[in-house]
Amino acid sequence: MSKVIGDGDMVQQKLEEVDQDRREERVSDALENMSSNDVKKVVDGAVRASKVINWDNMAKLLVSDEIGAVKIMTNYLIRTRHQITKFYALKSQLQGVSLRIQTLKSTQAMGEAMKRVTESMWQMTRQMNLLAL
Repeated sequence: MSKVIGDGDMVQQKLEEVDQDRREERVSDALENMSSNDVKKVVDGAVRASKVINWDNMAKLLVSDEIGAVKIMTNYLIRTRHQITKFYALKSQLQGVSLRIQTLKSTQAMGEAMKRVTESMWQMTRQMNLLAL
């Protein structure tokens, strides 16, 4: 993020925040159509991005009394951490849904197999002449 020096820079900073919010909305819309592997990649990328925050830059801004810039950077950091937490929750929910779908598929396959076994046993019963035995 850029240093806040004057009012013009503060306006630029606010515009960047609005753009960031719009990007976040687009990301959340895109996440609805993603697979769990894609979500994992996004989460890992967000974690890496949060570790890139330049702590030395924040310390320099604090020393030079640029409190406004530091507040914006800390808000960004907090927002990023909350998003990471949300992504982890989303990832676990998607894994749960995937597990349920897999369970339902196996249950359906077992039902189909039982149906075929029942039909074959029924046909064998029809073919056998119990009176002749």
